[in-house]
Amino acid sequence: MKQQEMTNWLKGICIGITVMGLIFFGLLIPELAVESRKQYPEVAFLFWPGLIYVWVIGALSYAILYQFWKVCIQIGKDNSFSLENSRSFVIISKLGVVISAICFLGMVYLGINKWLNPGVMFLMIGVIFIGIIITVLAAALSRLILKAYELKKENELTI
Repeated sequence: MKQQEMTNWLKGICIGITVMGLIFFGLLIPELAVESRKQYPEVAFLFWPGLIYVWVIGALSYAILYQFWKVCIQIGKDNSFSLENSRSFVIISKLGVVISAICFLGMVYLGINKWLNPGVMFLMIGVIFIGIIITVLAAALSRLILKAYELKKENELTI
């Protein structure tokens, strides 16, 4: 795959995920929250805190997508092995940890108060594992890109 094709492909994936996220966080989650508030009035007071909680996770996810978009731009400039990309992957790694921690704390809070049902628990465990996977892969990519950048700079100095 050529450089520009790869960039367009990655940007297309990024845009697709962004649109799916808008549908999920902007339409589906609020609708499910309204239905849950009607169906379970004993926890209706969690409506706004729950929505804010999910939207914070959504905002962090969009921060990851923004960093990935920056990587796509660098790939399009044929600058794949750059300090900018390494830094972007470090930020993605840190955001993955934050998302996992927020999900874990939310799961603990719901569990302590006996509001955690199995469906929500499995969903949150899934998000935690995805966050951990993103963290590990982004950290590894950051390190590899940094090493490749250093080799590239070293080769540019030797003629």
